[in-house]
Amino acid sequence: MSDALLQQIKQHWGDLRGRTYDLLDVLQPEDFPKRLPFAESQSVYYQFWCMLGTTESFARLIEAGTWQGWASSLNFDPAEVSAESIKAALRQSDETLFAALAGHDLLQPYGRGATPLRHYFRLVEHESHHHGQLINFIYALNLPIPQSWADEWALSREA
Repeated sequence: MSDALLQQIKQHWGDLRGRTYDLLDVLQPEDFPKRLPFAESQSVYYQFWCMLGTTESFARLIEAGTWQGWASSLNFDPAEVSAESIKAALRQSDETLFAALAGHDLLQPYGRGATPLRHYFRLVEHESHHHGQLINFIYALNLPIPQSWADEWALSREA
């Protein structure tokens, strides 16, 4: 696999995941259990819990070439975690993802035709989906807007 391609992927993931870290940097502990104003809403914390579990699970998928099941290493209870512990777990998952990607030709299909690069794209879609959900939380719950989010998606509170 091309080192240049892997470096581009790392930079791309770093930009995307960097915005996740930027949001964690501005949230307060009391923000994590907050939900949107409807019964089916998951919490702010759930978004990070799910992003982490999906990164960990997709790293295993890329490494093995087949789905190994979904699991998150973070406790499901937001009262037992902090922004720092979430960031530490996410950083570890980033390294695990990069190691899995580095061990494979990103364009070489597995047995069922999907490539490691295609699995990476699906992971990016998932992370981006949660960013979209978190934008709803930002506006509905008047959470702070990180500068990187304001710059990337032209977010503001101006009318």
